[in-house]
Amino acid sequence: MHIIGINGSPRKERSNTRFLLEQALESAEEKMNALCIDGTTMLIDLVDYEIRHCTGCDACVRKKPCPESAKDDMDKLEELVLAADGIIIGAPSYFTTVPGVLKDFIDRSRTMKMRDNQLRDRVFGAITFAGLRYGGQEVVVDYLNRYALAHGMIVVGSLGSPITDGIAGAGSLQTDEGSWRSSKKDTLAIAWSRLLGERVADIASRLGGSGE
Repeated sequence: MHIIGINGSPRKERSNTRFLLEQALESAEEKMNALCIDGTTMLIDLVDYEIRHCTGCDACVRKKPCPESAKDDMDKLEELVLAADGIIIGAPSYFTTVPGVLKDFIDRSRTMKMRDNQLRDRVFGAITFAGLRYGGQEVVVDYLNRYALAHGMIVVGSLGSPITDGIAGAGSLQTDEGSWRSSKKDTLAIAWSRLLGERVADIASRLGGSGE
């Protein structure tokens, strides 16, 4: 079984989103080990790949190769994503939505949709981080979940305490007292991200793996 984390932040160094993704993948690996499943995880930084803008040419609708893929790394990313049984996408809230690098990936992934729903039945979870305590986290999670549903993926949330735990990995730089911190100090965001990683691994294992 293979679970990937996609870092949709344009940053790798000191990336709060990336740290939470690492926590989720570590927890997913622990869950697979506990279930005695031969599994692997992988973290993909989108910023390491060239992803050209979708031009709306509709070549994918006509079942033709995307002309932009001959000029960038989208084919490589498709290969990595299609090999996954579980997919966790992390995205910071950039003015209450996902960063441009992730939006380009989302737009270009339309090709996989048009090729007979190639991402169907992958287990999906969302992680987000924002500067402000209420800086668009729920909007980003909702956007990512709707994206996954459009591909026919199976969207899951974390299962912790119904009183204290959230359904997705979500955090902020701003504390309730108005001071500032990194995600490494956000204990709730860490806990929720780890619960989400565990949940993705658990459901993917029950489905028996759908990656190609």
